Amino acid sequence: MTSIAAPAVTARRPAKLSRRIGLTALLVLGGIVAALLARSFMGPSTYRTPMWAIWLHLATVVPAVPLGAWLLWRRRKGDLAHKIGGRAWAAMMVVTAIDSFWIRTVTGTISPIHIFSLIVLVQLPRAIWFARMGDIDRHLKLMRGIYIGLIAAGFFAMAPGRTLWTLAFG
Repeated sequence: MTSIAAPAVTARRPAKLSRRIGLTALLVLGGIVAALLARSFMGPSTYRTPMWAIWLHLATVVPAVPLGAWLLWRRRKGDLAHKIGGRAWAAMMVVTAIDSFWIRTVTGTISPIHIFSLIVLVQLPRAIWFARMGDIDRHLKLMRGIYIGLIAAGFFAMAPGRTLWTLAFG
């Protein structure tokens, strides 16, 4: 009796992940280059970030961090609490992403950190679509990615000279 070997699916996954990481790195690098070129051609900006944008941003980001963690790492998924919490988190993330385009303190223009906002605005509807179609694995992967992006953006927002740094440390 001969056995037929199953195709090596796991061999393709690392290559696919490597391509995604490489593409993301290229997008971030492209955003940085675009921001530097824009700044060099446009010169210094007189734009002032409105305070309402900062407070709205903080009002949506601060509760989104613990709520997102709770949603991702709780054992029960798909129940009413998950759906209500997920809708609230998604709404906060959309408001945060859109509001971020008014926050341009360092360069006076949109900066590379705004790539996270674009990713949220593209990937969040996809993640919701996957959940509704029953592809929970893809839904979970996208939501984890968006949450990690939220944490990364918060980390970069705390860089010296950024608005959050100034608010926190003067």
